[in-house]
Amino acid sequence: MINDINEMIAFIQGLKRTTKKVSLDRFLAISNLYGSPHLGLKFIHVGGTNGKGSVVSFLKNILIEAGFSVASYISPYVVCFNERIELNNDYISDSDILEIGNLIISKFPLLEEKDIPLPTFFEFVTLMAFIYFKKKNPDFCIIEVGIGGLLDCTNIIDPILSVISNVSYDHMNILGDTLKEIALNKLGIVKENRALITIENEEINDLFFNITKEKHAKLILVKKDDIKNIELKDYELSFLYKDYFVKTSMVGLYQAENIAVSIEAILELNSRCNLNITKDNIIDGIKKTFWPGRFQIVSHEPLIIIDGAHNIDGIDRLVETVKTIKKDKKLVCIFAVSKDKAKDKMIKRLEEVSDEMIFSSFDYKRSDNPSELLDLAKDYENKRIISDIKPYVKDIKEKKKDEIYLFCGSLYFVSELLPLFK
Repeated sequence: MINDINEMIAFIQGLKRTTKKVSLDRFLAISNLYGSPHLGLKFIHVGGTNGKGSVVSFLKNILIEAGFSVASYISPYVVCFNERIELNNDYISDSDILEIGNLIISKFPLLEEKDIPLPTFFEFVTLMAFIYFKKKNPDFCIIEVGIGGLLDCTNIIDPILSVISNVSYDHMNILGDTLKEIALNKLGIVKENRALITIENEEINDLFFNITKEKHAKLILVKKDDIKNIELKDYELSFLYKDYFVKTSMVGLYQAENIAVSIEAILELNSRCNLNITKDNIIDGIKKTFWPGRFQIVSHEPLIIIDGAHNIDGIDRLVETVKTIKKDKKLVCIFAVSKDKAKDKMIKRLEEVSDEMIFSSFDYKRSDNPSELLDLAKDYENKRIISDIKPYVKDIKEKKKDEIYLFCGSLYFVSELLPLFK
């Protein structure tokens, strides 16, 4: 029995991170041993390369605005461990983590007796979410895929509908080197006779059509041309999607696509479940949505932005937004990234908007060495390393210069930075 929350979280985070998978049978057997908490709830399954966390948040807030009880499960967390599992925007309590964590641990001997390997870190937390949701019995549960889709342990659920925010290059060592391979893996969350909502991508549209046809699933493909009049003004993003005029404080230009996908998902849910979600519920829910670490402005004087973009597509989208606000201001980019990312391409792209580049790291084993990052910026002159970012943050917070400071490269980096700006 573990009675201390920090000890419990340390135990969970100390579990094995990955295991070789050829099917979901093992995790299904584990879940069944705990009463099959993945059954009997109304799930919405959200996958994608970038934007899936934002889509979860938009869907959640629209449904809450419409009066529904909504649970959500996301990864990784940004603020604290409890953030992974929520009910109506409230984090799971420490007492619930202890209760459910101890329940799961109590059956470890039974798993070993049945010759079932113990759950990995992500399987443990996913199982914890399922048990918590079963206990709370919300109207809807929104589940974010961990990696990929097909063999992700969240994929034992039978969702009302599936959502793929977008498909681009990331986790190629697991998902494949081509966009089609990556998309096929993510399309593993599509279920028979359900709906898939995603955004068009000319490289893989045929794949969307073929997979949904095979599974007799309805395909709702968001057209980018239906997103019009995008404007970023006074740190508020506005645009028109069909007949929805939307405003949001989540100012990344890429959020327009995430919101369009979310709107279509809600409209399909409305129709499929005979709900009474109104246009005002949708617009107000979007306006109230906040998601940490996604083009988050933590200071206006000086302008300091924190963004968790951690792959080339995310950096492309980030640079696109930065270009709209930079104008003639000096921009300092502070970059830290995981070793397994396409960091050379990411750095090259960031150089386009940066007047100075600072390379740093975060306190996690996957963090890359700042010296190696500095070497990758071989053609860029104004660059340096800052190993300890805390004094630097303290220093720039006290400046009133007309400069922009952009921290990016990893959600792990974001997680360490945000407490420094409280």
